Amino acid sequence: MNVASLWQRAETYAKQGQWAAALGAYDSVLDQDPGHVMAMLRASRMALSLGRYRNARDYAVRALAARPQSDEAVLNLARALRLFNEPALLMECLAQSRWPERKSAAWLTEVAMLVSTSGENELAMQLLDLAVQRDARHAPARYFRGVVHMFFGQMDEAEHELEQCIAILPTYAQAHWVLSRLRKATPEDNHVARMKALIPRVPAGSESRVYLAYAVHNESHDLGAFDDSWQALDHACRTKRQLTPHHRPDARRMFEGLMRLCDADFVRAGQAHAAEATPYRPVFVVGMHRSGSTLLEQLLGGHPDVTDGGETYSFASQMRYFADHRNKGVLDAELVRRADQVDYAALGRRFLEHTAGRAKGRAVLTEKLPSNFLNLGFIARALPHARILHMVRDPVDTCFSNLRTMFSDVNTFSYDQRELAEWYGQYRALMAHWHAVMPGRILDVHYDALVADPEGVMRQVLDFCGLPWDAAATTLDRPGAVATASSPQMRGGIIKNRTAAWAPYADKLGPLLEGLAPWRDPLSSP
Repeated sequence: MNVASLWQRAETYAKQGQWAAALGAYDSVLDQDPGHVMAMLRASRMALSLGRYRNARDYAVRALAARPQSDEAVLNLARALRLFNEPALLMECLAQSRWPERKSAAWLTEVAMLVSTSGENELAMQLLDLAVQRDARHAPARYFRGVVHMFFGQMDEAEHELEQCIAILPTYAQAHWVLSRLRKATPEDNHVARMKALIPRVPAGSESRVYLAYAVHNESHDLGAFDDSWQALDHACRTKRQLTPHHRPDARRMFEGLMRLCDADFVRAGQAHAAEATPYRPVFVVGMHRSGSTLLEQLLGGHPDVTDGGETYSFASQMRYFADHRNKGVLDAELVRRADQVDYAALGRRFLEHTAGRAKGRAVLTEKLPSNFLNLGFIARALPHARILHMVRDPVDTCFSNLRTMFSDVNTFSYDQRELAEWYGQYRALMAHWHAVMPGRILDVHYDALVADPEGVMRQVLDFCGLPWDAAATTLDRPGAVATASSPQMRGGIIKNRTAAWAPYADKLGPLLEGLAPWRDPLSSP
């Protein structure tokens, strides 16, 4: 059978959901044509569908070695390398793609988004500049230019690009949402009426409706229109909850499995390779999302010996690789089940090899993915020299901030008050477990203390991380991109004396407040 016939057979099997048969057929294509890039990439997808994570990654790496050049092949390879969290290989893919010659604004924009999520925002802007040259009315390019300007703290430029996007495509809901977060709405300068008028034009139950509802909530909250604000937030949460359900039984099995597997003996086993030389010291910043972790990392990143690595899935990706399991988010119950078979010394070495370039030769690289609190037992085992900083913030402030944040397809617990409170309780119980099994390995950093006394708290943080004192670690006045949900708040200095954003909605937050009642003392360590 010739290559064309084998390809058609593989595609038919794939459409029918016969993953193993499809993979075999794609392999047959590769037997006859070893450089068939699209067969490698399709085989990678089939291997993922079969639960063979390492095998799937290997196909993608083979495709990179084949140096694809077509728009379709390069874009699919870039997507795959991003999925496997291989930023260095993604940059290699882009470098050999001759991207400045590409004609499609849509292609350039999507590649820019992939590059940005790997932390390369300057390169992302170059791609977006070219996309706008190719088609000045390509709404997604305008939108994402606005997002990257926001990451760099260029709020006027961000606003201009987002308004350009909306002028081209008024129902581009994400643009309205980002615009609502750039600066505080005022009675003289807001977009509430415009957004409310657009809601009937957006399909009910859609992601776009969710983005618009969050945007209306943000600006109505700023204006003190709390009834309208709550109505919009409640609608956003209910709709998003239907689109991305939270698997509570899996979460319970995951938390229970972690505490059962990762006892003191498990953690201590990492000391067997503690003396190995390392290119830098990793510092993990963890906690609940919206607890102040971005602020802490940005302060740390001001120190001359520290590179702030941002919010990456670098460690989670290594866990997936060694457990040979693809999961959504940081962890799931199945990965925990497989975790006792992982070679943690090898995992630690591979993690350091894959991230050393991001450290830029400095002594410390931060990894600020808050939900890495789930991985702390594995981190302590694989990286015994790592430091762990845990952000602690008032439970209601933290959880309400989660409730009013759009998290795409992660943090599925955050759209329902009861599920959010349950997750918070599971998080606190797990943090208590980590403190018990690895005493002295974790420093709790209290958000309120940090904003009230940055110097005093950062002296403790730097000492814990083995770094000399430097006053540069007490300010936010430095260039660079901040690509997290807190990006707009990281400009203009540390915000002190924040009022409780949840207070105007206290009568609507009964399930959340009831669920958080056991954890309401913000000064106690979990």
